[in-house]
Amino acid sequence: MEDKIISCLSRCAQTDFGSTTLSKSEKAFYERFNGEILSLCRSLPDSVQTDSLLFLMQYSGLSLGDELDFFSNYYPPSWSILYWLSNDDTPDAKRFKKRDVTGAVTAQSMAMFLHSLDDHLTDHQISVSPLTLLLRSQAWTIMNRAFCNLAEGVPGGKRTVRHFIAEYYSSVQDSKELDSIDRYCDAFRGQMGLGMIAPTLLSMKMKGVSDFTRDLQMAYGSFGIAWRLLDDIKDMGDDMEKGAHSAIYVYLPEKVRAHWNTLRDRGPARAAKRGILIHIVEHGIIDKIRARIWAELETAAAMVEAYGLKGFGQEFRCLAQPIRNSGGH
Repeated sequence: MEDKIISCLSRCAQTDFGSTTLSKSEKAFYERFNGEILSLCRSLPDSVQTDSLLFLMQYSGLSLGDELDFFSNYYPPSWSILYWLSNDDTPDAKRFKKRDVTGAVTAQSMAMFLHSLDDHLTDHQISVSPLTLLLRSQAWTIMNRAFCNLAEGVPGGKRTVRHFIAEYYSSVQDSKELDSIDRYCDAFRGQMGLGMIAPTLLSMKMKGVSDFTRDLQMAYGSFGIAWRLLDDIKDMGDDMEKGAHSAIYVYLPEKVRAHWNTLRDRGPARAAKRGILIHIVEHGIIDKIRARIWAELETAAAMVEAYGLKGFGQEFRCLAQPIRNSGGH
């Protein structure tokens, strides 16, 4: 059993999505997101611009002299959803005004940054300071202004913005226990609220309120869920030590969950951890979660391909490749 536990822990740590190959035009589009972070720094008072850039570099894992890539830890669909919506080859797409795509990029870059920053501020991985609070408030201001501009001329556009912002805050503040994997995944869809707004508004500019918008939201949500589940697998050891209620925790029976919750205490931690790991191995919980990841990405691919977004669908399938090849479906 010890060998199986060691193998399980090693496998979890090494689990990852597959890589995607970006076209030249996609790379150019991606660079616009990094430019928005630099613009965020330049919008701050002169006295804190250097400190803000240094903080954001450290936050993104960059060192002095590195290429300024602030979103290297984000998988492409996070931002490429806007590329595929605005691509000239997208079937039945209206030609957006230049300011529509520019505003969407601005809004999405801030939404991506804020989702991550809020998460790290909440779990205390990043300390609250005048600089982090200034960055957050300024990023929110820029994002909200971009949302308002993007919503102009869209029937129900401003209501859509308010809906997703409300859903975001409702989901991140909801403390009720999630007792099934479906409820856990549905809750995370709500936490993706900020990232849903720009793609939704662009899709509504293309086709109004339609099945296309609904299915695009479902596909993007499925990608987000897959990413969350992947992180839960990779962070299993840390989550156990902290007593964090991840997808793995949700799969455990009540008695084993109680042991998981004791791991924050020094005394019984070692014995409790071994018992939990034995249950995880014997009941194939990691394989169940990998199967859900694969299913979510396949669902996302099929949904967008049904509307002719073949390149976008291929990105989801590339992410799923290692999960599928490992037998996780």
